[in-house]
Amino acid sequence: MLQTIEVEIDSQGVIHPLQALPQTAERRALLTLVVPEQDKHTDWRDFIGVLKDSSCFNGDPVEIQRRMRDEWS
Repeated sequence: MLQTIEVEIDSQGVIHPLQALPQTAERRALLTLVVPEQDKHTDWRDFIGVLKDSSCFNGDPVEIQRRMRDEWS
């Protein structure tokens, strides 16, 4: 089972969960470490308008939405 929780790891390598662990957490687990970049602060506003000139969004917005939705079925 794959479950993601947010943790902090201190300088000694001790893991501190930031939320309650599930009851099954007493078993062995694998840790995938995702380290955010420290130098670059990304703000969601940096993405505003990035796709405005994309050819994927030329045409009727309702038809585009319908095509995108139908890709999943």
